[in-house]
Amino acid sequence: MQIEALKSAKYKNSQKKKNNDENLNKTLKGVLINNHVNNSTDRNISFDEIQDSLLIVDKPKYYSLPPKEETNKEDSSFNVNKAIKPILIGSAVILLCCAGLSGILKYSSSNLLKSKSFEQLPDLAVNMNIKEEPQFAIYRAIRDPNFKNILGACAIFLMSGITIACKNFVDGIKEIWLKKQSADIEKNLQENLIEVETNSFSGKLKVVNDIMSKNVKYFDEVLNNTKEKESTPNIFTKFLSFKGESKNNKKSNEKEQLKKNLKYIGLILTALIAGIALGKISLSNLRKTAENTNTFANTFTERTINAIQNTSEKADKKDIPQIIELLKSICAKPEFINEIGKKYNLSEKEIQAIIDSVKESKKTIFADAPTALGGIPKKIQYYCYIDENRGHLYNWILNPGNKFTKYIFLAFTMSSAIGYLFKQGMDAIKEATVIKENAKTELNLRKRLVDVEIRNFKAKKESAIQPLIDNFYKQASNGTKSKEELKQLADNILTEIKNGPPYVYT
Repeated sequence: MQIEALKSAKYKNSQKKKNNDENLNKTLKGVLINNHVNNSTDRNISFDEIQDSLLIVDKPKYYSLPPKEETNKEDSSFNVNKAIKPILIGSAVILLCCAGLSGILKYSSSNLLKSKSFEQLPDLAVNMNIKEEPQFAIYRAIRDPNFKNILGACAIFLMSGITIACKNFVDGIKEIWLKKQSADIEKNLQENLIEVETNSFSGKLKVVNDIMSKNVKYFDEVLNNTKEKESTPNIFTKFLSFKGESKNNKKSNEKEQLKKNLKYIGLILTALIAGIALGKISLSNLRKTAENTNTFANTFTERTINAIQNTSEKADKKDIPQIIELLKSICAKPEFINEIGKKYNLSEKEIQAIIDSVKESKKTIFADAPTALGGIPKKIQYYCYIDENRGHLYNWILNPGNKFTKYIFLAFTMSSAIGYLFKQGMDAIKEATVIKENAKTELNLRKRLVDVEIRNFKAKKESAIQPLIDNFYKQASNGTKSKEELKQLADNILTEIKNGPPYVYT
């Protein structure tokens, strides 16, 4: 009986425990379903953690691009009228120019039939200038193909080839030497730039470290309430680009701009006054020149008239050609010509002939070139102008008996070769010196730019971090986040300062 009672009590306890476990499972299941299934549509999901991790800011102080203007479809599409219009205008202008030129030729040819012979342009001779020694030697060989001329032409070509080879050799040596000098200078420059780039790199690292250390102090002050919170950390107060320019700076900039404008106005007024003064001086000089010219013309005319009268007193007909030239020089009037002609007892026909010749000389403004200079019209004239050593070699070949042709050729050739070598040597030294000095200038410039590069890096880094600092202060002031969340946000900001753009290694 006692054993059965124990078994019955044990069965009841196990059954009770089983029921309790089932009830607990049902309770947990209901809670989980209510929280994660039934109320899923009404439950708010928070993105605070991901925002703090990714450092997403509500209103960052970044530079915003202006809105993109909508392009006009008509302007962007191909327009046949606009494409062909410039071509048509250009073709019309060319055709009008051709028509105008043909009209000028027609008008000139029609006037040529009506104009007098002394009013027409003079004819020109065709002068063919031979300036190169090879062409000169070929011309002589074609004109007179004897042994000496052919030998002289061969000598000219042989010397030309030797000259080209020697010139290329000297130029090649110069370029090779300059290239080696340039390589050595570039190597020294790169070695010297190691220190410069090291300074730049270490300066950027120092900037990052300073920004992080100062922000750590700022975060500690905000989170631990060791100091009254500020809208921005002290490290940014000295950079006006983050807070805008102060009124004093704006006033000083306006004053500087006003001073610059006043300087420009003063320069313009000075230039105008100087221009007026110079114009006045120029006009005065022109008036004085005109007065001097008139004085000279009057004096010359008076002297010529006196010479004509003095010569005509003798009434010697041998002086008539001289008298006519003097009358032409002063464009004498018919009355004065009649007066002089009567002194020589000339007939009316002879006096009229002198008057006509004076009038013709007055109208004619063209004169034929001297035959020695201009050549003979309607004939082809060849002449040469030799100024190189090959011409002296040609003279030596054709005249071997004259020792001076040999001496002149050797002396001139040696002086030319030495001069060319000296010139190329000096040019090479000059170019090498210029390359070396340019390398020094480049090194000095890079050294001076280290500070600028570091300040540029610092400004960019602070411009990227400033919106994050403002967002941190905003959340700390609102009190919406706990200290642990603000601490996580501060850690993320410090990580961004360390690893974010701009990067130290670029």
